Amino acid sequence: MDWSNLEYFLAVARQGSLSSAAKVLKVNHSTVARRIDRLESDLNVRLFRRHNKGYILTEHGLALEQETQKVDQQVHQIQRVFKDKETELSGKLVISKPSSGGINITPLIAKFIKQYPKIQLDVLVAHNSADVDNFEADISVVLTNYPAEDMIGTDMGLLPIYIYGSESYLRQSGRSSIEDLEWIIWKDESGRTDMEAIVRGLVKEPSIVLRTNSYSEVYQYIEEGIVVSMTSPIGLPKDSKLMPYRKDKYSFDIHLWLLSHADLRNNGKVQVFKKFFVREIQEFFADKNKMNKKK
Repeated sequence: MDWSNLEYFLAVARQGSLSSAAKVLKVNHSTVARRIDRLESDLNVRLFRRHNKGYILTEHGLALEQETQKVDQQVHQIQRVFKDKETELSGKLVISKPSSGGINITPLIAKFIKQYPKIQLDVLVAHNSADVDNFEADISVVLTNYPAEDMIGTDMGLLPIYIYGSESYLRQSGRSSIEDLEWIIWKDESGRTDMEAIVRGLVKEPSIVLRTNSYSEVYQYIEEGIVVSMTSPIGLPKDSKLMPYRKDKYSFDIHLWLLSHADLRNNGKVQVFKKFFVREIQEFFADKNKMNKKK
């Protein structure tokens, strides 16, 4: 017998109908019906009388309900015993991050590991929005203006995106206007960002030299001094020589989010990572603002 079927049985017994039980369990109506049929087949007894007004327990169903409630109470007791374990700052924490998009969180991850050595990180690369769901990460670092509604979100604020080029390229004569620039376009496989549409919104007939789905190649070609593209300062190495092109006029902001599932709202590792990440991002932009003022 599949013990998980008892959860479906107890939900129907308490709710009195398949549809109400399905809502509680957050599954399809047909799934509940199939589980009940399977349980009755395994036990070789009829547990419910089917009526237009709902499901009514039979004598066998009433007996099973009493025993199942005992199991249910024991499960909840186990959950209470181990709930405090969630606050411990040790064990595995799964983080998903964008595969690209001009954001580099490697230095932040390295710093977090040094501060919390007992937390074992699994860092997974999400190439698209479906990957975030399939990975079932504890925390997802996401660049989007439209976060998933079924997740708990911490909005880190607007991440500035500028047009970057090498100093030698931007200082060449004939680069005074945005129409004079050559572009490399990053093709976002996740579908969240359409860089080419943004560029064509700025320049009627842009000179697009290259298109690629690799953001590392975008950076390399910009560094070679032959093209410009869009990226965030958080995606640049500390020793980067790239310059923003007229960032007072051309700035394209996108929200940076930390997303996690609702059932992890009290998880200690999740909370400490969120606080750490927020603090580090705030300090990063504070330092950038100070450097810009000095310039």
